[in-house]
Amino acid sequence: MPFFFALAIILVLIYSVGLENFFRAIANASPTILLSAVSIYAISWILRAVRLGSLCKNVGAHVGIKELFKIYISGNALNVILPAKLGDAAVIGYLKVHGISIGMSAAITIQCRILDVLALVLLTLPSATILFPEAPPEWIRFILIASALIALLPLGIVLLSRFVSFPNILKMIPKPKGESKHLHLFAEKTKDVYLGYLKIASDKKLFGFTLLISLFIWLLDILTCYEVSLAVGVQVPISVAVLAVSLANIGKSAPATPGSIGIYESILAAVLTLFGISIKLAVPIAILDHAIKNLFTLALGVPATMSQGLSLYELVRRNEAQKH
Repeated sequence: MPFFFALAIILVLIYSVGLENFFRAIANASPTILLSAVSIYAISWILRAVRLGSLCKNVGAHVGIKELFKIYISGNALNVILPAKLGDAAVIGYLKVHGISIGMSAAITIQCRILDVLALVLLTLPSATILFPEAPPEWIRFILIASALIALLPLGIVLLSRFVSFPNILKMIPKPKGESKHLHLFAEKTKDVYLGYLKIASDKKLFGFTLLISLFIWLLDILTCYEVSLAVGVQVPISVAVLAVSLANIGKSAPATPGSIGIYESILAAVLTLFGISIKLAVPIAILDHAIKNLFTLALGVPATMSQGLSLYELVRRNEAQKH
């Protein structure tokens, strides 16, 4: 059902500009510039692997950069195919195979997502200030506030740890009986994730380094979209490209459709049209940009998933076995 919802959104967007206009814009796009866009996007994936490696080394796990690349792109490929960010669960499972506990693997995966949101917020605020001297539209303001709250989560967790001891809270919970053991097990796993995340988030040097990498990752993502716009024949102002791509990627945090297909394109096209880009060009840019990124992820991520030698079913089975 989520897949058909995503397809319906894409079809509505294409219908809004007309089939002929849409396919003309795609057909006339410069192959050379599109190849440049793909190359830029590929570099961002190398940086993603480096960031993941830094977080893994912090917990004493030394995994090769090639393997980390395969793990991360495999999870993101599954996110494109499956709903509810199930690819993130696969990344946790893959990291567990490499000797990192489930709790720490979850903490690392969560930190990657939070770093992404924080980097996007830091990139969005200056461009939003420039483009909206008075106040941004209500829907943009809502996205910024919601994402800022998510981005402040690391600081909140570190501050909370100074006043509240999570393990002590668990000791106050009476011993479970019967089916309530599942609740206690959930609390134990949550404690492991919390303590693992606290270890990562409290390391200022690690946080600063991984945040810097995250900023470069999303600058390359924005540059990819900018190249796509040039390929279509539109020179989008850099500040507009920063705002559009950042808001579109923040919108992807809500797993309403597989890979947030439809959601990303709608937000990106809406921001572009807000600053004078014709909808007949904004929609092709948005769809082509996301298509390039998803196809690249799938082209490398699906083989990477197969090379892991584990299916999602196997990952779930191993996780269940770990509990007993």
